[in-house]
Order: sequence, then C-alpha cells, then structure tokens
Amino acid sequence: MVRAGPLMGLITILREHGIEPDPILEGFGFKLSHFQNPDYELPFIPTSRFIARCVEVTECEHLGLLNGMRADPSSIGIAGFMLRTARDVYTALHALQRHLDLHDTGGTVTLVTDGKYSSLGYAVHVPGVNALDQIYDQSVTIACKIMRSLCGEDWNPTEVLLSRPTPDNTAPYKRFFKAPIRFNTAESAIVFPTRWLKHKLPTEDPLLYEYLEQKAQELHQNQAQDLVAQLHQFVRNTLITHECTAGAAAKHIGIHERTLNRRLHELGTTFRDELNQVRYALARSFLANSKATNAEIALALGYTDATTFNRSFRRWSGMTPVQWRNKHDKT
Repeated sequence: MVRAGPLMGLITILREHGIEPDPILEGFGFKLSHFQNPDYELPFIPTSRFIARCVEVTECEHLGLLNGMRADPSSIGIAGFMLRTARDVYTALHALQRHLDLHDTGGTVTLVTDGKYSSLGYAVHVPGVNALDQIYDQSVTIACKIMRSLCGEDWNPTEVLLSRPTPDNTAPYKRFFKAPIRFNTAESAIVFPTRWLKHKLPTEDPLLYEYLEQKAQELHQNQAQDLVAQLHQFVRNTLITHECTAGAAAKHIGIHERTLNRRLHELGTTFRDELNQVRYALARSFLANSKATNAEIALALGYTDATTFNRSFRRWSGMTPVQWRNKHDKT
C-alpha cells in the first residue's frame, strides 16, 4: 500500500490537461474521494497502473516530477511530520528511513554516506510495478523538497541520479533540481555534501519529536508484521550501508540474535537465505528497470565487487546477469 497524500496532485494535473479524472479512476477501482483524503491507503501496484494511465492520457513524460513538486514533505505521514522537529538533518532523514514503511510498503528510503558525499533516495522492492520512471521521478523530487525544507529553499543537490531512461525533454528536471542530472543509473537519489547531515534545524522540538517517535513505534507494533517481513524490510534499508548483519537485524526487530536465528530455523530458513532472497529480488529489478552496470548493481546490493555479485546471481538464477537481462529484453 501507499498513502494517498503524495499522489493527490495527480487529480489536479489531469484537470489542468482538460481530462476528467473520474472515468480513469473508476477503471482502476478508485474513487475521487480516495485522492482527497491524504491518509487513505491505496494498493501499490494498481496505483502504479493508474499513474501509467495518467501519463498516457496527458502525454506528459515528466508527470512524476510535476506531482512531486506539488507534494509537501508532510504528505508522507508521520515520518514527514517528524522531519522539522528533529535535532539535525541526519536525525530527520534517519527517522524518515525508519518510518516511511508506515505509509509506503512498496518502497524503501535509502540514505548512504560515502566519505565526502551522501545520497538520499528511494527504491521500489515489489515486482510487477508500472510507471517506475514516474515513481522514481516523484520520489527523488520529494527527497529534494525535503532537503530544501530542512536546509533552506536555496539548497541544491550536488548531483541527481535517476534510474529512468533519459526523457526527450530534460528542461523541467534542470529547472527544478538546479543541478547536474544523470539518467539510467543504478539508483534514484540526490547526492549532496555529507557536511549537511550535521546541519542543525532551527525548528527542533525535542518533546514533539519524542511524542511522534512513540506514536510511530505504536503504529509499527499495530502493523503486526511477521518476522520474515520485518527482516526483509530491515535488509532493504541497510544493504547499501553495509550494516546488514544478523545482530543488527535482531536489535532492530527487538529480539536477541540467538532468538532470531532460532525462529528462522523453525521457519526452515536462515538469515543468509533471506538476505539472498532480498538481494535476488532487487537485482532482478535493477536489471529489468535500469541500464545500470553490474558493478553499480553490486555496490547497491552491498557487494564489494561485481565478480562476487555475478557469481551469486548465477547461483540464484542459473545464468549471468547479462544473460538474464538479455532474456528479459526479448520477452
């Protein structure tokens, strides 16, 4: 599911193009009222098909960018409300990474620090999603708006990475991001100097932040996710940061590492098996939906080099990443 809040602008965009939204919404089982309530939960895959249809009828290849520009950071729910109450940018983004799944279970926030530069991005992790180019456009646009809300409206990223193919018209992207843009990349993210993570927020409110944190934890508990689902969410969040260990996963879930291993054993699996399952799913998504090189995909999946990734992928699929991608392209 995904919260309707960040998608509400689609209705306005349709109308601006002279298109009445009701007939299109009905074709996907949606109602106009669903997009008028920011808390309404929409099914992720049908929503992606609706977005694809919006692109078709408007003939707007940067519709995701337009919709992201209309979305306020608070539209993503409690994680968005926590942003401006945090102590600094790092604390705010870490809260976003921890709690976005309360309102979006189809994708994951990525926050990666590599020396002088860091990146904030988004990765879809469910199969069968349409309009990935628009979803990534929107997500990275919102990420940029979040950073501007925290660091000042004059803030601009050092570089923008978009896994989508290069659009015919790149001018709208350049106008909004005001930074160099690379398309067909392994990930979709904004890159910025790491020093910004230490930027103190003048809107810090420790009591309100703690209150929202407690509410977020309560919502997590009410989700009643099973152990494997929680583990997969943790793996997706930490793969690229190289913090993806059984011990760290157990601590995140709130149990001892021995307990995690025992419960997984009872389910007929192991931490390594579930780690590889997530890696395999993400690898197929990268291969099918981007032109990222094996080396770039290996890095995104937490491997030290492409050779190790290639060997693992052959073991999972019976073919090399290049062979799998060629087969996918043919079908």
